[in-house]
Amino acid sequence: MSVQLRKKIIAGGKASLYLDIYHEGKRYYEFLKLYLYKNNPNNKEVLKLAESVRAKRELEIQNSEHGFIPHFKKKANFVEYFENLIERKYKGEGVWSNVLRHLKGYTGGHIQFSSVTKDWLEEFKNYLLTVVAPSSASNYFKIVNTALNQAVKDEIILSNPFGKVESIKVPETKRTFLTLDEIQTLADTPCSNPEIKKAFLFSCFTGLRYSDVKQLTWSQIKNDVIEFRVKKTRDFEYQPLSPTAKRLLCSNGEGGKILYMPDKKVFDLPTNRNTNLALRGWGKEAGIEKHLTFHVSRHTFATLSLTMGADLYTVSKLLGHKEIRTTQVYAKIVDQKKKEAVNLLPEIEVK
Repeated sequence: MSVQLRKKIIAGGKASLYLDIYHEGKRYYEFLKLYLYKNNPNNKEVLKLAESVRAKRELEIQNSEHGFIPHFKKKANFVEYFENLIERKYKGEGVWSNVLRHLKGYTGGHIQFSSVTKDWLEEFKNYLLTVVAPSSASNYFKIVNTALNQAVKDEIILSNPFGKVESIKVPETKRTFLTLDEIQTLADTPCSNPEIKKAFLFSCFTGLRYSDVKQLTWSQIKNDVIEFRVKKTRDFEYQPLSPTAKRLLCSNGEGGKILYMPDKKVFDLPTNRNTNLALRGWGKEAGIEKHLTFHVSRHTFATLSLTMGADLYTVSKLLGHKEIRTTQVYAKIVDQKKKEAVNLLPEIEVK
């Protein structure tokens, strides 16, 4: 650990004083907004002031071992930290880049960690609700929470103020799913892209998202179980394969051993947009009026599993949900279907 007072010559020949802080393998710079001018008699006093700040920072770092957060960390730029966090952990995650864009737009690219308070979060939440749909605003706000939790782990802040703020409530949306008969109809109908057909049906029997199906490699399939890191959450998951899912992995969809080519992707899929366009055409060809997307296959897996008797907790784990209440919407769908089935029973007169 070291805190060095340094100077940098800037325009006009004056020297800007700053601290070069090296702590726990990381380097930080704190510009003091103190300046030295040529032949200025006040330079000695300015240097004394800068030295006192340097000594204070050194003491803060020593105190940080006892639960105190150094001042220079509190002054760090949250937006810059967020951007570095994307590079470190979430590179390629489009949703994180979207949040960064809104953070920059709202803050002008700079806000100190010390200013990320309950009130600021409330204001940023309201801002999000004015620029994007409630579902997107909710997702974006949760990502800010994730970043702040990481900042706690990185010992930049002592606690996350997010816990004092109400999350964004999203109105429940209708989940489109397929019945077993509709799945069979699709299985019997040719698709313009056989890979998309196979991948979609595979997702109906595994619940995997498009992003995870697209990046799935043969090396991730071991002993009838998929071992993979979820692209959306970065969590590591283990997904058992049902007999139908295993058949879809076999050559030509027939029985036999699962193909094994370690580094090769299991499915050769186009972009999400082109995949969904092909799904739409396939659905029309099969006479299914529902709007097919990869989300539908995931919803189908959930409702089908619950309909077949799987318990809510197990289905929640299979879908990779962190909270069981996220899965409860599917239980409501199944309950409604049960009610509709009971209402179809014939009536009799009782004397």
